[in-house]
Amino acid sequence: MVRSGSSTGQEEASLINRKMKEKWNLKSKQYWRADLSPKTKRMMKMAFPAQLGEEDSKNLTSVSSNMTSIYSTGTVCLTPERCLNLDPGLEEIMANSRNYQELQDVWEKWRTNVSRKIRPSYLQYIELVNKEAVLNDYNDHGEEQRMKYESETFEEDMVRLYHEVEPLYRLIHSYVRKKLRMVYPQINAMGPLPACVLGDMWGRFWINIYPLLVPYPDQPDIDVTHTMLDQNYTVDQMFRMGDEFFTSMGLKPLLDTFWSRSMLERPQDGREIVCHPTAWDFYDGKDFRIKMCTEINFENLGTIHHELGHVQYFMQYAHLPLTYRDGANPGFHEAIGELMTMSMSTPQHLAKVGLLKEIPENPEMSINFLLRTALHSVMTLPFHLVNDLWCWKAFRGDYHLEEYNTRFWELKEQYLGVVAPVPRTAEDLDPTAIFHISNGYDMIRYFTRTILQFQFLEKLCEAAGHEGPLHTCDFYGSKEAGDLLAKTLSMGSSMPWQDVLELMTGERHMNSRALLHYFRPLQEWLIEDNIRNQDGVGWGDSWTILSGDNGSSTAHGSFVCIMIAMYIIYYW
Repeated sequence: MVRSGSSTGQEEASLINRKMKEKWNLKSKQYWRADLSPKTKRMMKMAFPAQLGEEDSKNLTSVSSNMTSIYSTGTVCLTPERCLNLDPGLEEIMANSRNYQELQDVWEKWRTNVSRKIRPSYLQYIELVNKEAVLNDYNDHGEEQRMKYESETFEEDMVRLYHEVEPLYRLIHSYVRKKLRMVYPQINAMGPLPACVLGDMWGRFWINIYPLLVPYPDQPDIDVTHTMLDQNYTVDQMFRMGDEFFTSMGLKPLLDTFWSRSMLERPQDGREIVCHPTAWDFYDGKDFRIKMCTEINFENLGTIHHELGHVQYFMQYAHLPLTYRDGANPGFHEAIGELMTMSMSTPQHLAKVGLLKEIPENPEMSINFLLRTALHSVMTLPFHLVNDLWCWKAFRGDYHLEEYNTRFWELKEQYLGVVAPVPRTAEDLDPTAIFHISNGYDMIRYFTRTILQFQFLEKLCEAAGHEGPLHTCDFYGSKEAGDLLAKTLSMGSSMPWQDVLELMTGERHMNSRALLHYFRPLQEWLIEDNIRNQDGVGWGDSWTILSGDNGSSTAHGSFVCIMIAMYIIYYW
């Protein structure tokens, strides 16, 4: 995740920033004329937004600070003597416990102790950010967020993109449900999944339940944590390895200030901090940092490559005017980070760096790898989409206040096939249980990043001269791929993102073709497995059995026909 600037003296800094922007917004209006070029108009709108008045600005800073404080200091007491913070205590339970009652209790108590307390502040937050959006000629804050993508149809486009990937999501959902029912008999064979059993506090990344889902357990373990521990890896070594990934492609090395000023491990002085990994740009062209409470494991090694992707982006566009020092759109920044994580986690790359024994590529290992990758990418798509669909509807006034939480869980069940494990009430506001929403960040950037990262991967692999299935590509060491990536990153947000995407990929629109191509072997395997075991797909009224009779049955046949049609559209 990206952050810019310092977190100290938040209220004072916010006031100074507001006054500066207010001054330049008033000045810019003197030069606003109909004959300005589109590029100049775009730059002025980006650089000089209108600001809230002083009282409203102070209130917005206050409610934002209050939400951050509640989230960062939230705890759950499992017993009167054992109270745990989110990271690492509660996150470890949600990732590793297989006790349904314990998972359910922790899930519920986090929301009672955190998001329920955040609710009053978040309601004020909605009012204030909507007010600021209107000052900038938007109908509401949701429209302001969407227009960062410079498209009038962005919301509809994102829903359409998800529906392109939805058949793959539902196949994986069905497979996960089958496997989890072996551990949790509470799960209905034709129903949605309880949100507490998906591997983290929010059901966002399902990667932690991969050990319960491995299709071929006899294949080498793709999670190389044990190897890292056996080889006595250190936090510094993990970051040096990440830095070398980028320099191997001819990209910029980390500066000395990164190593001297970053916080790469949890402080040992008793401070309570938000350990959510973040990359920071201090806008002086030389001070780029990461804040992360790194643990020695494979997941954190991937996170390091992700955060260093942000830092590389910072360094590549540091020569641009301040207004343009950002990703081409919010999803670009996240896509670059996730792209690096995806490439470094391939068995091919892990063998190169000595973390996995080099073994010939085989179908069983490929299916294991693809499922693991899908849990970290495909399965997040509806999660990120739903969080912002809910926010946009709340900002727009589509919901009555007392139905905010009910509507959220309706969207979760509709798009994700996931439900709350315990009854919820109007006093709850479960969307704010996650860092991003309680801290005022949109989450659609993570949806777009997942689509974009596969489009980027396809082109970087072409530049690297890769031959073979897309999921076996590792562009580590390719100067050609590095050159293409550097050209893209160095443009920052100086051009509309469609122009930057065209430079990188030759396409002007986000599409799911590369993602579906990448996961094609897994999708075919899942269809065969589902039909063979009569697992069915969907949940509730949408549940149906797949058939292998070329779609001669009704509902299940139409699903197979949809799958075939999608392959025709996206592969030929």
